[in-house]
Amino acid sequence: MILGGGDDAFLQRPLAEMSKDDLARLFLEAAKPDTQWYIGLEIEIFPYWQDSLRPVEHEQLAGVLARLGKLAGMTETHEPNGALTGLKGNGELISLEPGGQLEFASRPHRALKALRQEALEYAAHLKEAGAPLGIGYWAAGFQPLATRDSVPVMPKPRYEHMRRYLGPRGRRALDMMHLTGSVQCTVDFQSEKNLADKVRTAARVSPFFSALVAASPFSGGQLNGYKTVRYQTWLEVDDERCGIWPEMVDEEGLTVGRYIDRTLSVAPMFFIRDGEYLAAGPEPYSWYIEHGFQGGPVTVGDYLDHLTTFFPEIRPKGYVELRGADCVLPEEAVAVGGFWRGILDHEPTRQAVDERLSMMDWGAIRALQPKVAVEGLDAMSPAGKVRDVIKWVVQAGYDRLAKSSPDCAECVVPLVERAHRGRSPADEMLEIAAKSGVAAALEIVKL
Repeated sequence: MILGGGDDAFLQRPLAEMSKDDLARLFLEAAKPDTQWYIGLEIEIFPYWQDSLRPVEHEQLAGVLARLGKLAGMTETHEPNGALTGLKGNGELISLEPGGQLEFASRPHRALKALRQEALEYAAHLKEAGAPLGIGYWAAGFQPLATRDSVPVMPKPRYEHMRRYLGPRGRRALDMMHLTGSVQCTVDFQSEKNLADKVRTAARVSPFFSALVAASPFSGGQLNGYKTVRYQTWLEVDDERCGIWPEMVDEEGLTVGRYIDRTLSVAPMFFIRDGEYLAAGPEPYSWYIEHGFQGGPVTVGDYLDHLTTFFPEIRPKGYVELRGADCVLPEEAVAVGGFWRGILDHEPTRQAVDERLSMMDWGAIRALQPKVAVEGLDAMSPAGKVRDVIKWVVQAGYDRLAKSSPDCAECVVPLVERAHRGRSPADEMLEIAAKSGVAAALEIVKL
């Protein structure tokens, strides 16, 4: 049984009957030998009306999903209220995020070329589904023209509870939900130590990599003073659930046990009963395990729901999820996945990268993150100038792939070229905006 799996009887088992080791197995039974390691990708993009550049309302997005489902042979998913909010099939998932972002989650792949083909096919279907309606798409880290007040709100009960919970906890929490877009990828692990090691290395690399793919210099139709305002937004959401944590980068690392301890110390965002999302109180999750919720026990299924409300920059699940990148166009998004595979899935390369960044303890990372948000590749770190460090890291990952998997290395070339140019998408957009305005700059991130 892996994280999120199990039959109904297991999911209904009271957590009070389970030990911490039992909970750890929810994660660790997903470990696998490196011959069975896969990679997955998620891409969040922004639909917009081509005539006005305004964001698209749910009614029209549902029309896009319906057309897309027929093109891709996928099944519609609906909320209890009947609203069409996603598609599933062929091992893929497509969902509407809180502000109308469209998120595509690929199936897992062994080969990057197969992942690239899947991502490009999705992009082609998406364009075909939107074109007759006059809908286009931007691959950027932040909604460039709309604001929190003008963006449409998707009809999902889960999002209502997230808004109520996160809104008071972070100045930019609602911006995160409704205005950000990212590329996320997943890699596998073979043991708890391998998991902790990958999390540590990824946590050290993540701010540097975020600078390379920074793609959110506009907000509300204007320059916002950041290279990646998406990255800054995540720094102002909820430190208990988000960001990079001290235990990710210390000597012990983020073991499964330490991650479980953190999740049990934080209050639940909600419980789900009979399909309805119900608010919980401020007590830590461990309190509810002991006392129950509304007269009934808290179960394994409840805990798995609770885990979906944690959004650290590197997230342990039945795999390692890397969440630090602004959204970029699909071909470069695949290169993002290849980058992480190149530096994390080959132990000598991971160790070399970790050693190169060994001075990046939690304090150094926390100090660098807001600098990266503003300065991007021009920021300075204890490891050196960000542009120089990430160029070295990208090259290390590419070199490893070139020796063992030339086809995979080919898919990472767009990112290698970007690192050698030393220019993020935000740098390119800002140059165009200075000459021709924001709308012209957005053409380079148009799907």
